[in-house]
Amino acid sequence: MWPLPEPALDARAVYATCISKTRPAKVKARLQQLEGTVAAAADEYEKAAATASLHSLKHLEDQPDGNDTSKGDNKKLTGCYTSRMARNGSAGREIYNQLIKSARRGRCPLCGHGFADTIDHQLPKIAYPLLAVTPANLVPACLPCNKAKGEAVPATAEEQTLHPYFDDVTDYVWLAARLTAPPEPGVTFFVDPHPDWSPTLTARVQRHFTTYKLARLYAAQVGTELAALNDYLRGQPYRAILDEIQDRAASYGTRNSWQAALYRALAASPWYVKSGYLNEWDD
Repeated sequence: MWPLPEPALDARAVYATCISKTRPAKVKARLQQLEGTVAAAADEYEKAAATASLHSLKHLEDQPDGNDTSKGDNKKLTGCYTSRMARNGSAGREIYNQLIKSARRGRCPLCGHGFADTIDHQLPKIAYPLLAVTPANLVPACLPCNKAKGEAVPATAEEQTLHPYFDDVTDYVWLAARLTAPPEPGVTFFVDPHPDWSPTLTARVQRHFTTYKLARLYAAQVGTELAALNDYLRGQPYRAILDEIQDRAASYGTRNSWQAALYRALAASPWYVKSGYLNEWDD
């Protein structure tokens, strides 16, 4: 997971922009009546996200006025995103584009691999229509990651996936890889939690890793990487092979990318350095 700066966008102003061209007038008037409630919900959201407490916002589910909300109001609120922000030519489309462009190097911050070409709601808009266009709830993401989480709502702190705007676990190396020797050589990626992490953070990192199927995603990239590396290493003396792999591992520093984890595992494997690079890798 890559951290991102929280969007420098005011939630009330974003909502007002999205509903500014709403027609008919009756629908616009109703959405304007909900503006204060939407802004208050956004404030609650930001405070909860900053303390990994999004699970505590159950009272905001489908309740703009603090009471049971009509399906019509929920549809109007979710429509603020689908029709008034995400749609081309809509009043909020520039805000949508700004959020997409905030992804580092255009990559999905949830997996660090795919292209960020969609917006993921950290808390789903279906369950939380009040937060449908709250900037802090909108994260640039690749389509597979967006679909992977779906409409899941965390019931506990441990069930919350990492939030790129509020969580930063880049200080520690927690992504690791394990090599498997013949007859079926392969690479498995897993979470190696830092001993200073709290049980809750450890559970959240593992939840994130599992939810977005990162072990499978990263393993799928290994074959191409190792095919090129193995071709390069064949015919090199042992010392040169070890130096090359160690240099590549060191070049990634403490990054938690699949490439970094892979090269750290290769550098730590006497088997691979001695003869593993001569094997065919199917991962």
